[in-house]
Amino acid sequence: MATSSSDDRLPDPDRSIAQVRADLFDPAFLGRVEQLALLARRMVTSGAQAHRRSKKIGSGLEFAEHRDYSAGDDMAQLDWALLARSDQVQIREYEEEEDLSVYFLVDHSQSMAVGAEGEISLLDRALQIAAALGYISLSNLDRVSVVPFAQGAGAPMRAVRGRGQFFAVLRTLSAVKPAGKTDIRKAIDDFVRHQPRPGLVVLISDFFDPSGLGDALSLLAYRGFEPMLLHLCDLQLLQAGAYGDVTLVDSETGELCEITLTPALMADYRKAFAAFSADLERAARQVAARCLQLDVAVPFDEAVLKVFRQGGFLG
Repeated sequence: MATSSSDDRLPDPDRSIAQVRADLFDPAFLGRVEQLALLARRMVTSGAQAHRRSKKIGSGLEFAEHRDYSAGDDMAQLDWALLARSDQVQIREYEEEEDLSVYFLVDHSQSMAVGAEGEISLLDRALQIAAALGYISLSNLDRVSVVPFAQGAGAPMRAVRGRGQFFAVLRTLSAVKPAGKTDIRKAIDDFVRHQPRPGLVVLISDFFDPSGLGDALSLLAYRGFEPMLLHLCDLQLLQAGAYGDVTLVDSETGELCEITLTPALMADYRKAFAAFSADLERAARQVAARCLQLDVAVPFDEAVLKVFRQGGFLG
């Protein structure tokens, strides 16, 4: 990501700030986001992160290569010094940075609404993480779009650029409500059908899709996108509060399941969850994508710092 020479102060709230969820995006949250943006800039300028912004041959300032002169080329681009030394008629070409597009695909299916009483839900944590990463992208002059998905995905939010558009991102995130089942493959199909320009796709989900990922990540990679998976989960659920007869309710279908919870069954559940997580990581590696597991109990800023440390977002 390219960095801006201006400061990292948040834009002044506009008249539509009433449409922003104050319970998620309060002044303390906004202040911490500013600090994260400053840290992100320092990491980039110090070389702590690899440069990821795409480049093309254009009229930039960084020399790329020579090529043979062709009739009609701008004579101002001739390498006159090379011509004087060797009689070679060569054109100097330069690298030009392209704006990076960052898409936050946020799962808002019913399973994301699950949360312990008095604790933040997976969806609300996902919205906070998307907001923080979105602000950092805007601060670095990237184009940002939010795409909520469940059984499918609608048209991407109109891409915005610059910190002044942060409240547009917050309003979009604030309007996201839990609904529907999860169908990631269908959501990716819908997303690419709208022909967004290639860029970074940050998938934020619990990935509890009975159909699995399928070839969704391969489709993104084939269309020129760079996927990143943020696997949100509640690791507290890997421990039983009590054993005995319980009724489980599928949060997306409403289906009931009567079981007798025992230590052995909980051990099997932990193994199944570990295998599920490993499958996600394996699918990500197949397309050279990163997959990070984020516990909902971890504050949003610590989760964002984990994304920084793992790399692949800043650059």
